[in-house]
Amino acid sequence: MPSERYDVVVAGGGSAGIAAAVAAARDGARTLLIERYGFLGGMATAGMVGTICGLYLTGPAAPGSTGGDAPERLNDGLAGEIADRIERLPGSEPPLRRGRTWVVPYVPHELMALADDLTRAEPNLDVRLHAYLTGVAVAAGAVRGVRLATWEGPAEVECAALVDATGDAVAALAAGNATETPDVVERQLCALVFVLHGVASDALRGAASLALLRRVAAAEAAGTLPPGTSDVAWRPTARPGEVVVKLALGGIASGGDWLTEAERAGRARAGALAAWLRREAPGFADAFVSHTAPQVGVRESRRIVSRARLTREDVLGGRRFSDAAARAAWPIELWRDGAAGARYEYLADGDWYDVPLDCLVARDVAGLFAAGRCLSGSSDALGSARVIGTCLATGAAAGHAAARHASGTAP
Repeated sequence: MPSERYDVVVAGGGSAGIAAAVAAARDGARTLLIERYGFLGGMATAGMVGTICGLYLTGPAAPGSTGGDAPERLNDGLAGEIADRIERLPGSEPPLRRGRTWVVPYVPHELMALADDLTRAEPNLDVRLHAYLTGVAVAAGAVRGVRLATWEGPAEVECAALVDATGDAVAALAAGNATETPDVVERQLCALVFVLHGVASDALRGAASLALLRRVAAAEAAGTLPPGTSDVAWRPTARPGEVVVKLALGGIASGGDWLTEAERAGRARAGALAAWLRREAPGFADAFVSHTAPQVGVRESRRIVSRARLTREDVLGGRRFSDAAARAAWPIELWRDGAAGARYEYLADGDWYDVPLDCLVARDVAGLFAAGRCLSGSSDALGSARVIGTCLATGAAAGHAAARHASGTAP
């Protein structure tokens, strides 16, 4: 890849990065999107999340109660356009109510294909897959370019603006902007998603699912299954014999490489659980793991320090900002070590909060922006703002802001 000049570089091709790159390109900025995998989508594809959260307002849990039972979209513009296209993908379903929230099921492969279509359609946008950010050139306190490792070899790219959509604030760290990283024991748990095939159609029907969860918990307590295996959820799909399983990965050692340990522990627990199900669970005698997500789903890691910081009070108080970049309403969803499942704290039904643009604008380096999971906020606030629907909206806002900066206008 020869050295080139772009107006905007977007690091990370997840939901936020896709939206940021398309937004910047549509604003006329010559844009480069780089992604370490051979496909786009981030946690939505590499983590195989399976449902998109954060697209709609919350509402009363009971259908037909005050406020109606039709979902109300939070963000229009590019985020809404992408959401519309996701909902029309093969294998996707209309918004489904989950308690007081709405989610959109989708098929990861189809989302990969949509990401290709979205990015190919923009003449001002180039995509480099299998490309890693290795450094950021900063001069006089401003972004001047990036260094990459690609399958063709190292490359240097000049740019006027950089969007960090890596999820882990990799670009911010490389640029010398301040970041914050919670201790391992304080981070939200990551999770591994894997898929079982060969499961009988009635194995998880009705009360059988809850009964089996209790048996898994008893097996872990008895030492038959590894610690942490019982923090599990499963969902039969429309495909015959297919069940999607999600394991929350508690108890990961705080020493060494946390992400490496999480990957290894996830695979070990998935294998142990599948073997136990074959031996012990009715309807699972022929079950096997067909595939696992390419990586564990990370909910929290490093994040940027920006001009402003989203707080728990902003979220639960439904705070509005004059520089609103996106609307969000997903509850604060926290997965903590030692607690089974997630703890939710909801906004008032029908309410939302704004993510201010200053949460996306780096504090220390001009021309550096953040979107998605690594935007500036407290751990509690990001328990709400990290979901895919909000990532689409903050990504689009960061892309527009980056394009304005590259053209010589604020911020």
